[in-house]
Amino acid sequence: MMRFNLKNAVVYLCLTASIQVHETQAQMPAKPSAAKILHDMQKLNVLGNVLYMAAHPDDENTTFIAYMANERQYNTSYLALTRGDGGQNLIGPEIREQLGLIRTQELLQARRVDGGKQYFSRANDFGFSKNPEEVFTIWERENLLADAVWVIRNVKPDVIVTRFPPDARAGHGHHSASSILAEEAFDAAADPKRFPEQLKYVEPWQAKRLMWNIGLWAMRNREEFIKSAKNFMQVDVGGYNALLGKSYGEISAESRSMHKSQGFGSIGDRGISIEYLQHTKGPKAAKDLFEDINTTWARVKGGDKIQPLVTALIAAYKPANPAASVPALLKIRTELTKLPDGFWKTTKLNEVNEIIKSTLGLYLEATAMDYAFTPGEEMKVSVEAINRSGENVVLQKTVFPFQSGDTILASPLKKNSGFDFVFKTKIPDTTPISQPYWLRKPIGYKGLFSVEDQMEIGRGENPPVAKVLFELSVDGQALQYETPVVFKKKDPVAGEVYQPLVVTPPVFANISQDVYMFEDDQPKKIMVAIKAGKDECSGKVSLDLPTGWKSVPANIPFTMQLKGAEQTVEFQLYPPARSQEAEIKAVVEVDGKSYDNSFGIISYSHIPAQVFFPKATARAVKLDLIKKGNNIGYLMGAGDLIPVSLRQIGYNVTMLDDKDVTPEKLRQYDAIVAGVRAYNTNERMKHYQSTLMDYVKNGGNLIIQYNTDMGLVMNDIGPYPFVLTRDRITVEGSEVRFLKPESPVLNTPNKITPADFENWVQERGLYFPQKWSPEYEAVISSNDPDSPALDGGILVAKYGKGNYVYTSLSWFRELPAGVPGAYRVFVNLLSLGK
Repeated sequence: MMRFNLKNAVVYLCLTASIQVHETQAQMPAKPSAAKILHDMQKLNVLGNVLYMAAHPDDENTTFIAYMANERQYNTSYLALTRGDGGQNLIGPEIREQLGLIRTQELLQARRVDGGKQYFSRANDFGFSKNPEEVFTIWERENLLADAVWVIRNVKPDVIVTRFPPDARAGHGHHSASSILAEEAFDAAADPKRFPEQLKYVEPWQAKRLMWNIGLWAMRNREEFIKSAKNFMQVDVGGYNALLGKSYGEISAESRSMHKSQGFGSIGDRGISIEYLQHTKGPKAAKDLFEDINTTWARVKGGDKIQPLVTALIAAYKPANPAASVPALLKIRTELTKLPDGFWKTTKLNEVNEIIKSTLGLYLEATAMDYAFTPGEEMKVSVEAINRSGENVVLQKTVFPFQSGDTILASPLKKNSGFDFVFKTKIPDTTPISQPYWLRKPIGYKGLFSVEDQMEIGRGENPPVAKVLFELSVDGQALQYETPVVFKKKDPVAGEVYQPLVVTPPVFANISQDVYMFEDDQPKKIMVAIKAGKDECSGKVSLDLPTGWKSVPANIPFTMQLKGAEQTVEFQLYPPARSQEAEIKAVVEVDGKSYDNSFGIISYSHIPAQVFFPKATARAVKLDLIKKGNNIGYLMGAGDLIPVSLRQIGYNVTMLDDKDVTPEKLRQYDAIVAGVRAYNTNERMKHYQSTLMDYVKNGGNLIIQYNTDMGLVMNDIGPYPFVLTRDRITVEGSEVRFLKPESPVLNTPNKITPADFENWVQERGLYFPQKWSPEYEAVISSNDPDSPALDGGILVAKYGKGNYVYTSLSWFRELPAGVPGAYRVFVNLLSLGK
């Protein structure tokens, strides 16, 4: 039976709160050390905000963020225009929006490490772009500017820092676009005539200055950078924080290592580390980023009483007894409540409340007995509240979610004893399913995600489905704490594992594959896995098909008694007589209602599990295809779905490991294919190389997909020399010219025409070779508009009796997307010599 897990689930993509909330759902409750509590107390006397701005996850300077957030103790935020949907994935097969979900969580985890806060715009990462002019033909510039202005008006940065310049030195159109938008937003955020619809929620805000965090990479050479450095502001971010027990370089490495899907594991630095800042806008600063900016309580009317209270608090702090600080903290809190309403009052009250909670050792948790519930379903929740100090703490009231009345639970919380309670509540029938807010509406590969609620724009993730409100009295002063309801389980290896609570449809249907390729008129099995989201779930499932396609049977009844039960049904899908591309959808009828959601879950140990509910669709393609050969050996690189795609058209694909890479065993394969970035990520490739070359020499057919020019495990990856570059063709519709029309690649067994290069997705190719030995034959040529031709998309060389192919075309995107022409060309590569 098909299991609903990451490998087998059809994972497509597809609760409101303020942007100012930094979400921490599905995290273990914080348990700060005495040193960390003192660090947080020190921040109470710092009133400054800095916003870092770039394009992607992993663009941010984590050392700079760690330094600003922990040494200078400013509220430090990172605005990433995108969620990284267009990148590559080194830890699994997820691409596009699925990868965006992973990289979103990696950024949120990174900020939890380095102390920053994380925000996003609505921009969808459509892949590499060579210049901002192209970017702004795809991203709606004014709407994206509105997002940047919205974040600035919420965060209220005194200083904005960009990672990139607004020109070609940025190296990526998204990079330069992020700085162009930053410069425009710097002025627009202060102008009440710009985006006035936002002013129902926020006020205009003028940042003091805008700086560019320049680096050596932005100059032509080291000598030029050294010569110019005297004109830049220099900040030593390499300090050591004794309270945290780490240098900022070490914190930075831990933060950056959260970007695991990008392969950015890092080693910490210690000692002096200089960052350079170049003035862009606003009053120019000579020595300090916050020059002429008041970051004391003097910037707040009535705040003059707070500063000395905090200073005294810090001086009297007892690390062995943090709770001794509670009376002083309550006094500070009382003075804060007297201040006029505003940003700093709200911010510092939240900080003081959290410090009080930490000094008390107050542990508040609400855990559900499952992670998934349907609208109308009863949910059982276990609540724990324990005071681990000797202070006078009384739990006055607990407000449970989805209940009209308050549950009164007046109970003193004595030292190291607490309160445990289990309650039941019903998920309202009107509760929406827990689809990530930016994926509620479909989107193609480009443009902006559709987000209708202004208050959701900028947020990292959905707010928790449910919260429990604890109302307490601490030494007679009333405090409130909200705790998200989460699912907690015991893992035999990891121990406590937390997972976000989600609201699901009553039933979902997962089609077992993303794409079905029909190379002839024979039907294919379509396996649909039905999963019950509630008890006593029965109905029927059918395939919604376009004209010309037929399923047998037309529908299939099912009955499942228990929530979580699974049942797999089988249809025979018959293609039309002619070539055609179609979308098929699984539709389930239950209790007179139709549902077309599937169930997707992404689970990696470094991020909370991500559950989402895209439409239960798959792509079906009837194509004109002839293939030769049958047995394919595949050497996995960074991870891709090409083996699955090749099995779709009838190939027998074997995943190769050490025991398989021998001359005797390789002889059985009609072709060997190396996955994307195999020579970057698979150390064993340098040991396989001589055997692979002998395989080719003896008549084999070896196809190497793209590798990057940096980090190769060996230099000579072909039988003859060629040089890799970072050149790309980013326009997927770029013209393809045939340099060798007579080449077997273009003629056998399938006659290739320019139509086979139409309707490709995201890009044409990447990391093209530019120089190669004359033994290679360049088959095709293409280029982006106003860019020179790149002829290295498919290089073929005879070597001994066989054929060696190096190809930079983006097969890892095209085949899983079901692009018919890509299949026809790739089959010709597999058929060389047959």
